[in-house]
Formats: sequence, structure tokens, C-alpha cells
Amino acid sequence: MTRHRPKVLPRAALLCGLLCGLLGGGCVTVHERASLPPPTRRPQRHVDPATVVVDAVRFDGDAAYAYFDGNSGASLTFDEVLVRARAAQVVLVGEQHDQAVHHELQRRVVAALAAPNVRLTVGFEMLSWGYQAALDRLARGQLDPDAFAAEIDWGKAWGFPFELYRPVFHAAVAGQASLAALNAPRELVRAVRTKGLASLSPDELGQLPDLDVGDAIHREWFKGIFSSGGHPATSGEVEAFYVAQVVWDESMADRTVRALEGGAEQVIVLAGVGHVARGRGIPQRVERRRPGVRVVSVVPLTGVDEDNAQDRLRQAILHGEGDILVVPRFEREIDL
Repeated sequence: MTRHRPKVLPRAALLCGLLCGLLGGGCVTVHERASLPPPTRRPQRHVDPATVVVDAVRFDGDAAYAYFDGNSGASLTFDEVLVRARAAQVVLVGEQHDQAVHHELQRRVVAALAAPNVRLTVGFEMLSWGYQAALDRLARGQLDPDAFAAEIDWGKAWGFPFELYRPVFHAAVAGQASLAALNAPRELVRAVRTKGLASLSPDELGQLPDLDVGDAIHREWFKGIFSSGGHPATSGEVEAFYVAQVVWDESMADRTVRALEGGAEQVIVLAGVGHVARGRGIPQRVERRRPGVRVVSVVPLTGVDEDNAQDRLRQAILHGEGDILVVPRFEREIDL
């Protein structure tokens, strides 16, 4: 039995997740290929605060979560969440990496959407492309999740405890889903951050997907998250981190679309909330590659308690944090 108590504040949590990836991982030049049209981006969200009315946060019985429409604030049941998710080709489920309650939400979504008659792929931010062969063997039943984790040296590959992720892998394999490593190799991301795109070798440039680093709204959001964490950095250093973040986002979007092009009817993307929230990380980059694709984001909120729940939901709606917002049961301990 795992007991969980949220312990990290929202903006600090986002920064922690971003830095964990990017540090493991100044530039203004964009690596472009002729295969994609000019970037199309989601418009700036404008919501009249007076129009946002959030339903009361209630947990049915011993339910671990309460669900809300990310546009209207209306309360949803899990069945209603699944109806929306099944209508989408790409379902993004965010996480704060060290929160067991977020991974349990991911497990429930994967288990509910997996079905023998659905060609489902579950994609993982946690794993870079070099681990795909091992993931394929796991999906075929040639490895069990623990043997898989041992073979790839999970602690080195990702760093957060495998115990948090094991149930998600079990659910995906039991549902006969394909598994996809979505992320760029850390050494490539690190090269982008430390050398800049203009100084990459031809081999390194060839590994990069198409990049859009021109989204001013996304860049300002990233700068705000970065500065809120109290980490002193020059403007050039922040820009280098931002471009590295874009490489992660674009790589995951690229691999998601490749899975669709390879025959998947639906892709569930499991990634940190910093890559999912507000639609400007992975979601709009998937949409750029595959116009008309139906994308739904499921974003769990962090640092929510009885005193701030309504305000946190209201702010999440105003900022467009996700299509479906999830409030884990208030900071009491819950059994998962």
C-alpha cells in the first residue's frame, strides 16, 4: 500500500520537472526542414473572469479525484472524462514526476482506454529513443516490467523511482498497447543547451525534429516558471534552457505523430505537466504536424487543499491549463 502526501508547490514543481530533464539534457537559429508548413500556433487565450463559474469540489465516497471541464469549470464524472478521451486521437496525461497520485491517474486512464479492438500506443516522456527496442520486447511479453527496468537501468535512464511507474507499465501491457519512447537522447538535449543549435555537428542536427522556437507566449511562460524558482541565470542561459525545452517538446510531438502514421488509432502521452499544460508544449506541436488531429489534455493540479481549491481551478481555467482538470483528493493521505 502506497501512501502519498503532496508536498511541492505548483510553480516550483514545474521548474523541478523542467530542470530535471534539461540539466540531464544560447541559441536563436532554428533547425528547419521543408516538410512542415510555417508554424501555426494556438491563439492567445482570453477569458472574462466574470464568466468563470467553477462547480464545488466534491469527492464521491472514497474517490481519489474530482474532474472538471477545463473551459467551463463544470464538474465531470470519470465516465464523462473517458467519453471525451475516446473521441481524441491523442490524449496527454500530465504528471508531477514524484507524485504517486498523478501516476495512479495515468494508470487509470491507460487501463480504461486500452481495449483489444483499439490500436493504442502509450508514449513515455521518461524514455528516449534508444530504449525503444527494450520497450518493444516489454510490449510483446518478452520482458516483465521489472526485468525491463533492470535491463535499461531505469534509475540512470530516468531517475524517479520505478515503483511510481510500474503500475502504468502493467496496465499498458495488460491492455495490449504498443509502447513508444518519445524523448530525444539526453546527450543531444545537453548539446543543444550547452553549444547552441548553430554549433551542433551535422550528425546532431540530423537527429533533431523540426523546431518552432518562435512562440513568444510559450517563451514568456517558460521564463516566468524559470524565474519563479529562484535560480539565478543570465538571459542567454534562460534562452538556452528554453531551446532545449523546445527540443524535448518537439521530439515528443514528432514521435507521437509517427505513432499515428504507423497505424495507431490513439496515442496516450505521459509527460510532465510543463510539457502538457496550456497547450503550447506538446499539444500545439502535434497539431502543427497533423492538422485536424483531435487532442485532449488531462492535467492534474498540484498543491490543492480545501482552502484554495476553487481559486486554483479558476486560475487554471483562466490560463487554459488543460481540457480536463483533475483535483487529487485534498492533502490528506490516500491509499492507491
